[in-house]
Order: sequence, then C-alpha cells, then structure tokens
Amino acid sequence: MFLYQIKENHVRILGCRGYDGSIRIPEKIGDMPVTELAAYAFSNGWGKEEMLSSAGNEISLCDEEGKPEEIDEKDLPPEISCDRLKDIYLPHTIRKIGNYAFYNCYELGHVECFSSIFDVGSGLFTGCSGIRFLDIHIMDGGRSCMKELLAELRQELYVNYYCSKGEARLVFPEMFEESVEHTPARIILREMHGCGHMYRYCFDHTEFQFHKYDALFPHILVQEPERVTAALVLGRLYTPVDLLNKYRQGYEAYLKEHFKGAARLALEERDPALFLWLAETYGHNQEDFDGMVDLAGNEDRPEVLSVLMKLRRKRFTTGKRRFSL
Repeated sequence: MFLYQIKENHVRILGCRGYDGSIRIPEKIGDMPVTELAAYAFSNGWGKEEMLSSAGNEISLCDEEGKPEEIDEKDLPPEISCDRLKDIYLPHTIRKIGNYAFYNCYELGHVECFSSIFDVGSGLFTGCSGIRFLDIHIMDGGRSCMKELLAELRQELYVNYYCSKGEARLVFPEMFEESVEHTPARIILREMHGCGHMYRYCFDHTEFQFHKYDALFPHILVQEPERVTAALVLGRLYTPVDLLNKYRQGYEAYLKEHFKGAARLALEERDPALFLWLAETYGHNQEDFDGMVDLAGNEDRPEVLSVLMKLRRKRFTTGKRRFSL
C-alpha cells in the first residue's frame, strides 16, 4: 500500500505500508504516471514527518497495483521504512528521487531501476550499508543516472547492466575515504583507499565505458582479494558485452591460474547456469573438470552433478574417474 500525492498530472510517492519488505513501485496510479519518490520516502524521523506534514490533506492511498483506495487509519498496515525495507523496484516512469529517500535503510540489499532518472537526490543511500546488488536498465539515447548511483554506493557492489546489446555482470570494488591530519601544515588530507573509485570513473559523461572498466584489471589484481577479482572475471567472460579481445585474454589467463577458486565462487550462485557454463567453456583440463565434479558432489548439487557427468563422458573418453569417500 502506497501513500502518494498528485502533483499536476503525475504522482509522487510519499511512503509505503505493508508486511513485505520487497517493494515494487507501480508505473501508474489511476491514469497518472508515477514519476517521483519524495525526500525521506522510505526513511523515518523528523525528515519524513516534515515531508508528510507539508503534503497535508493531499495524501492519498493506493494498493500494490496502483489502484486508489480508502482505508481507516486504524486498519493501516505498518510502515515500511529503515530496517523493514529489503529490496525495491523502481519503474521506468520514475524521473526524480528526493534527498535522503532511503536514509538509514540498512537492511536494503537490492535495488532495481532504470537509467532515465534525471534528478538523484543528495544522500540518497546514506546509511544503506547493506546494498550489494543493483540491477539497472539502460535507456538508449538519454542521460544515464548510473554514475550518480555508483557514487552514492561505495561498498562492494554487484551490478546487472541491461542494455540493447545484452546483459553484463559487473563488479565494483569497495572504496572509502580517510581523513588524515598533516600536523606541520595544519591541514587535513583526504586519502582514498581501494580501487573502487577508479572503477566508478569508467564513464564518458554519463555513458558507461566497458573498455575503461576492463583496462583497470591490473589494479584489482593487486588490491582486491580473489573472491572479488574472480567474480569480476567470471562476470565479464560470461556476459562479454563490448569485451575487446586483448582484455578477454587477460581475464582468461587469470581464470586458468585461479580455476578452482572461480569454480567454487560460480557454484555459490543461486543460478547453476554460471557453473555449468564454466565447465562447458573452460573445463577442458581433466584435473580442473574433476575438481568441479568434486565441488558439486560435496555441496550436494545432484542437478548440477548429473549434467557434469554427461559432459565428462563426452569430453574425456579415456581413463576411469576415481571417487574418494
């Protein structure tokens, strides 16, 4: 259930009530498009109270499908804000998000939106340390908000990037600033840590540049753990949108040297397709392949193991597979 306000010929979302922390903002309420999230919409405290107070008697209610309805205040479900918000979907109609709309939503882990948001409020994700996944749909021919969103999200981030060329799985390492006092000069120096800030600069104006992203691979090799590096390598090889051959070779060289760790990471994916793709595309060394079979067996993944065994019989026709109990 959404609280909303009509502004001219469009709708502004003021908040949400319900029992499920997974929210899908509707494209329309009645016949009018939903174009805005108000400041502090999913936060709590004085900012939210002030915003609702300014809306006054213009506040209306609608259900999850965007159909206006009336309900007694005593029958209203609890407010979804801060720790009750888990993930959120914003439709392509959204053009503006107010300041601190998700302030202190520390349980928010996943955001899905479109790149056509042209006004991203300041402090949008302040206190949202739990966000790890961002799905962004790129709208061709327009200004993209992706760069602004990444600047707000400084933690380790996994991005599904959807565009007209296909899907790309991207990893953005963590970045953080530290203020260091330089006593003799009586100044405060800002030091940036992690290579995540460089990955967040891979843009030409607001358009994401895959070649700039891939060119940074030497930095992540020396600054990030295998878990993060292997995830980036798997994502780019599995979804190679605009992947130049010179960068592909570097990723494949890394995968060859860290195959076991990459296979373990791929198996942890909820979708087994990545693990099976790895076996099909790069599991040509029998020792590596048998290691994948052991992983699937140890993790009790019979649906994956059966496919691997069929592929193994086809690919490796000599010798016998030895199992250890």
